[in-house]
Amino acid sequence: MSAWGNAHSGFDPLGQAAPAGEDRWQTIELVGPHLRVSGKISMLRFARLSDLINHSRGYVRLIDAQLLRRNGEPTNLVVPELMVNQDEITFIGQKDEEVSSLPAGQSDGMDRPLMTRTARQLVIFTPGHTLTGTVYLFSETDVMSFVDTPDPRFVPMVKVTARSLADRRVISHFGLLLVNRTQMTAASLLERAGSVAESGASVD
Repeated sequence: MSAWGNAHSGFDPLGQAAPAGEDRWQTIELVGPHLRVSGKISMLRFARLSDLINHSRGYVRLIDAQLLRRNGEPTNLVVPELMVNQDEITFIGQKDEEVSSLPAGQSDGMDRPLMTRTARQLVIFTPGHTLTGTVYLFSETDVMSFVDTPDPRFVPMVKVTARSLADRRVISHFGLLLVNRTQMTAASLLERAGSVAESGASVD
């Protein structure tokens, strides 16, 4: 895997390159066990945030980074540049208005071009949050296969509700969420679990 700023040789063709010379930035939130911060990230040659994150290793570089309180409210602490260790990130989120492209997984997989992925409702537990939203999986994928698969490291979810386990009143909503697999403690497909009132989601 490449370091930040360099494209990986296995660059996903589903994430099209940005026009030459175009410097594009997206606003994201980084949430970890001991940090919540918002800032801008350079998209480099990637069209999708999920491609950028999953083709890189090391530290995530944010510009104009602002420290957030646990409930997501901004503080007065702003730094021009912040480097965040990926191992300390539980998830990377974008609000609905910030999501500018589809997350990886909504198109046919290049590794299995004849197999389309379908929307599945999933709840993921991390040490600090319950995350409920939609993932795009191959139709035959069960929850055991999902949790045992090491790649991608950051799992794309859409239309996500994040509820703090420390304070269940603290709820955040994201249009796109990238969940660090190393921070996942449990997971369940909601069509098998039925109603999950505690996570703020229900399945008809």
